[in-house]
Amino acid sequence: MLSQDDASPVQLERAAAVNHTSLFRQEAEALGGSYVTRGELSWTSGTPYSPSMVPFPELGPQQAGSRLDELIDFYLKHPPKGAGCWSLDPTRPADLGALLLARGFQPGWRPRWMGLDLLRVQTHHPFPKGLDIDIDNLISLDSIKGLPYAQVVIPSAQKAELPGQWTRFIARWKGKIVAHSIVFLSTGPYGAAGIYHVGVVPRARRLGIGKAVTLAACLHARDKGYRYAVLNSTDAGRRTYERLGFVTVGEGHTWWLLTERLLAHPPSPREVRLAEAVARGDRETLDQLRHEPADLNRPITNGMTLMELAVHCRRPEAAEWLVTGGAACSILDAWDLDWKDRARQLVADDPSLVDRLYGEWNKTLLHFAAERNDEELARLALSADADLQLKDKVYQSTALGWAQHFGHHTIAELIETHRR
Repeated sequence: MLSQDDASPVQLERAAAVNHTSLFRQEAEALGGSYVTRGELSWTSGTPYSPSMVPFPELGPQQAGSRLDELIDFYLKHPPKGAGCWSLDPTRPADLGALLLARGFQPGWRPRWMGLDLLRVQTHHPFPKGLDIDIDNLISLDSIKGLPYAQVVIPSAQKAELPGQWTRFIARWKGKIVAHSIVFLSTGPYGAAGIYHVGVVPRARRLGIGKAVTLAACLHARDKGYRYAVLNSTDAGRRTYERLGFVTVGEGHTWWLLTERLLAHPPSPREVRLAEAVARGDRETLDQLRHEPADLNRPITNGMTLMELAVHCRRPEAAEWLVTGGAACSILDAWDLDWKDRARQLVADDPSLVDRLYGEWNKTLLHFAAERNDEELARLALSADADLQLKDKVYQSTALGWAQHFGHHTIAELIETHRR
């Protein structure tokens, strides 16, 4: 186990990766899947009802492409319910993201790796009166409305690698289950206690209950002889964990694959080569590829256009090559490439373009401005009389609603002033 007096951030990051890998493997086997290894790359198989996980690949630059081709070929033959690839930072190889995006994965969220010296855990916190927390690995939580991670399957004791490896904590308040958490223990040189699946029903949030079930997991791990706990946190959960003593030790990367898109449009070797070259900004390879304008405007397997891929990977040289070859460049594409004069010219040529709906969320330029707190972009959209009534598809909210939600008051005032 990781037992140094002062484990470094690098050691704690590695401990988180080791713990996640072991957890993914056991979760997959509990759901009827398996752990597959092809050379330097391993992944859980997943099932039609559960996702596959590719935990922390460390591939050589010469073998990475062929190994990922094997992964995609496996998914085409054995489709899982989606897939996710996790990595520490920096990735190995350095262009892992480009390789994955070219083969159908989408950009994902960035985990915040956090670690805690369990000897220094902060235990004095106010909790609601009448809150009871018990260990229970058996009760089903499927019927608990609004409880995040309620359908997580805990492997049986017989499938665990060591006794007591999985422990779930159930919080009851006013006689009802309102929260849970899981601690997963890993062994070896980087063995640590991983904290997972902390969830609280909506009506019981902001009362300290999430902190309480996390603390219970930490104290249990300490009693079992563990020195360090690790987890990955969203921005929403960070403050809760910090109050317990967790500190950020790094950030990682994730990419996600939608199986239905992969099956509908498996990437051809030529499409992969083109997308890789765009994502890398490899002008030499791009100049060697013969193409038609339609090829450059056709979405790749993950749903992105090549221009969107160039923007995401911050490759203005590839974007310029695409434009020269006939690829469309939207106002948002130009803005994100810092081609602001070009973006303004596009608005001047056709003001109606400011009301274009982008992506699956159907966000407008003004929604992006509100989300990013980009006053300059907001002024550009408003200069063309952007439609202030347009709503996004997910939250059914106007750009003003987004600005108010994020607390971006200057953007909200700009929209309010324009509306008068």
